[in-house]
Amino acid sequence: MYPTGQGNMEQRPGNDEADVSMEKTITRVYNPSMNIGRLDVLALFLTLPFLLAPGFFPTSLSGLALLLLLLPFLSRLARGERLTRPTVANLPIAMLGLVFLPLAFLLSPAPWSITWVRITILAWSIALYFTLVNNSSSNRDLDLRASSARLTQLYLALGLSIAVIGLVGMRSVSKLFFVPQTGALAGVMGWGEGLPTNEIAGVLTLFIPFVIALIYGYWIAGSRRSLLVLLPLMAVMTGTMILAQSRTAMMATAVGTVLGLIASGAVSRKWILGGLVAVVVAGAVIATQTPAMEWFVLAGTNSWESVVGPRLGIWHQAAFGIRDHPLWGMGFGLFGSAARLIYPLVPPELGAVVEDAHNLYLQTALDFGLAGLFILLVIVLVVAASAIQQMRERPPRSLGRLWAAGLLGALIAHMLYSLTDSVSLGTLGGIPLWFLFGLVMSASRSQINAGWTKNRLVALTVGLLLVVLAAFSAYPVNHAGQLAVRALADPLARSSETTEALGRLANQQCRAHWYEGLVYDMTGDLAGRAASWGALLNCSAGYTGFMSLLVDDDVELARLAIASQPKDAAGYFWLAGLAARESPADAVAFYERGLELDPGNGRQWLALAELLRPVDETAALDAYLQACLHGDPGANGCLNAGDLAQTHGDTQSAIDYYRLSKYDEARTRADELERLLSEP
Repeated sequence: MYPTGQGNMEQRPGNDEADVSMEKTITRVYNPSMNIGRLDVLALFLTLPFLLAPGFFPTSLSGLALLLLLLPFLSRLARGERLTRPTVANLPIAMLGLVFLPLAFLLSPAPWSITWVRITILAWSIALYFTLVNNSSSNRDLDLRASSARLTQLYLALGLSIAVIGLVGMRSVSKLFFVPQTGALAGVMGWGEGLPTNEIAGVLTLFIPFVIALIYGYWIAGSRRSLLVLLPLMAVMTGTMILAQSRTAMMATAVGTVLGLIASGAVSRKWILGGLVAVVVAGAVIATQTPAMEWFVLAGTNSWESVVGPRLGIWHQAAFGIRDHPLWGMGFGLFGSAARLIYPLVPPELGAVVEDAHNLYLQTALDFGLAGLFILLVIVLVVAASAIQQMRERPPRSLGRLWAAGLLGALIAHMLYSLTDSVSLGTLGGIPLWFLFGLVMSASRSQINAGWTKNRLVALTVGLLLVVLAAFSAYPVNHAGQLAVRALADPLARSSETTEALGRLANQQCRAHWYEGLVYDMTGDLAGRAASWGALLNCSAGYTGFMSLLVDDDVELARLAIASQPKDAAGYFWLAGLAARESPADAVAFYERGLELDPGNGRQWLALAELLRPVDETAALDAYLQACLHGDPGANGCLNAGDLAQTHGDTQSAIDYYRLSKYDEARTRADELERLLSEP
């Protein structure tokens, strides 16, 4: 054992055997008790290809593989044994697997084409969790930190594999810098343009804080052999994340690592205070150094709108999707392909198919409804609470405490990353999250794992019922959306029975008229579409912007939008676009009225400026400046404002306007004008 003291690992009397095994290097292979887990491992490996790559096999084989995942539990049930080692996370995870997954398949508008793949992957991920839990010792007197060592090795090996695959297979991006060799093997591997960089970085948030915590623990213990393994491992993972250039992932990883180490209590207050001071000073320096801040925040874009605009648009679509589909979601995995057709941000033929909602919480609600999101949050909170409890049970500055702190930090990092991006449930990238859940719960010996007490069970049941009851009020809209998306996916579903069902749902709740009109639009029934959306305009203003993109030539509907919703700017912008070619003066009036209602809309300020420029350059200059100050869409507002001022001979104002731009050409023009002014 190591001597006790300020800088060394502390001992816990009466537990020498466990502490010795805990301090051994992670490269040592342990043989933990596997009294109820052998069959779980076998089922997991036998089903792996059929459930993680179901597209390569007949659906019947994937279905049999799903049933095979239940075999270990059924076998134990037949022998009168407990189904699984008890942990408090088992109940919500079992609910997700046994209730929400079957419902997701049954209620999906496209169950076989999209949802089936997501279901098989998530089912396998949940089985992985139970396999990890069941492959830890059930003997409460044995220190589970030692028996978890092999699982830790597997987890680190998984992280290394992901980092290497990402390094050779992810897209080459040009944000903070450009390294064309990144993802050089993507084409050879048949991965098209390469694996998504943000998703690779997001998965690595689950590993890097954990590795750093282990490094700190072994450094305190003086275990050089372990450091020789962990330091290169961290270098590969960190290097891949940096090359992925996901700023959110990097910041989330840093925050998760720091919070995990602070929570561990293994870092002295002096170091914590010093670190906080350094962060504050560094933040102040970066904030005052505009080029450094712009380099990191803008990441190769030319305007603020280009940074936040795409995500705000996707979140806007997701918010509408959740509002309309709170009960069981839009369909597991369907949001990305359906959103551009149901909630378009640009004309659908120009809109790209997004991968997800760029937010795990929004995406989960879209996949499973608000109740599914509630269950996921319960699982995350339970796992986090278990990790915190494990830290409290273990000696200060011990490897066991840092092990738990590292997993807690990784979970925090991933949940923070998930606020602005998403590694969705039911994707291959989502598997490591379930490994982390299993790793934490397999090592817990505390009472938090004893199961669900009466009070806990009541709280879970009441919370779930409240969410379901609140969501049930939107049942007609949720069902209407399901029918409309099914009609989008399958032309055979565009039948009279569908439109009749949608009509009944619209009579129950007005917002269902949106989906009724969509189906009429698909079938070419313009009169039906006009009637449905006309009725919708009398009860909701939220869909007008979507209408203007789907039927941009419908003048009568646009005028009805203004008459029905006079305080909604979308109708005025719709009419302005229609009038721009034949009656610019009318278009200007519509834009001005719309911008009175929505003054922060930079794109519409820019459109107004383009109309005004040929007839009133002074008014156009003001409109360009408004566009410049409201996100500068396309980097055109500040540039054109400077150009107009320069044309009128107002050199100093031109310089000032050019300087407001993030576009290199505008900055270059400002430099040239300043040089001319300084010349004698």
